[in-house]
Formats: sequence, structure tokens, C-alpha cells
Amino acid sequence: MNALHLHELEEMPEQEERERFRIETIDQVNWALRKLSAIETKRTEIEQLAQAEIERIQAWKETELKKLQDDAWFFSDLLHDYAFRQREKDPNWKKASTPYGVVKFKKLQPKWRYDDEKLLESLKSVGRTDLIRVKEEPNKAELKKVAVVQNGKVIDPETGAPLDGVYVEEQSDTVVIDL
Repeated sequence: MNALHLHELEEMPEQEERERFRIETIDQVNWALRKLSAIETKRTEIEQLAQAEIERIQAWKETELKKLQDDAWFFSDLLHDYAFRQREKDPNWKKASTPYGVVKFKKLQPKWRYDDEKLLESLKSVGRTDLIRVKEEPNKAELKKVAVVQNGKVIDPETGAPLDGVYVEEQSDTVVIDL
């Protein structure tokens, strides 16, 4: 932060003055923009400092978690090996239980994998349209191109009928401050 910005931040109006203050001249506009510029510079400085600290802490966290994950994989591999050796000895072996947890085999359900395009073609060819879902939704982009708006209501230009379920809310202009 340069000295000019620092000076601008030091000379901020007190709360009582803020309540009474009103910008009346271009010099006052310039003054307010200088204050905003100094505030934005300070905000950026704080964000950069915070981001640097967040990145440093994140790097430390990832290093520590990586060490723990490596240890967890080591012990998990040992337990997997143990379970498979037990299953080799006794095909009916199901689990080992201790006060700290259980090692067991779990039956998994078959996984279905789909190629949607081929499946749709196949269902259509065998006449099983009852197994095909059709999703309907308004084409909003196309509607905006063709519709006519009158007093907030959307009118179909072909029929002249107002369309239910949609209305247009006018919005006022907004002030933009560029620094």
C-alpha cells in the first residue's frame, strides 16, 4: 500500500460526520473515489495476505494428511492380506472382530453399466417404450427470442395469447463505480 492510500485511510470521517455528509461537487466525488480506491487497495492487500497464509496452512495440512493416508493404506493392506489368507484356509471364513473394529467380506450387488444411446435404440426396436422416460421442459432461450412483453406479461406473437407461468420484472438502472 502506497503512502497516498495510507493517508486516505487515516483521514476517514467519523460516524457523526458520515450521517450528515452529502456529495455536492466534483471535488467531493474525487475525494470519495480516492477513499474507495484506498479501501480497495487495503482490501486486496488483506486478501493476498490471507490467501498466502491459507495456502501455507493448506500445504501443511496436505503433507500431514498424506503421511496419515500412507499409514492407513499400509495397515489396510495388512488387513486385506490377512482376510484373504483366512478365506484360503477356510472358504466359510466371514469376519474377525475386535474392540477396535471388524474385518469382513461383504457381498456386493452387480453393477449395471449403460450405453444410453444403444439402450434407447434397443428398447424402441423391441417396442418397450414404457421403459423410456421423456423429459419435457420449456425452451426458455427460444421463448425469450420470440415472445412479446407487454406490461410484464409474456405474449405469444403467433396467437396473441398471454402465457401463464412466466412474467417479466423490469429492473431499474444501477450505479456502477469503476476504480
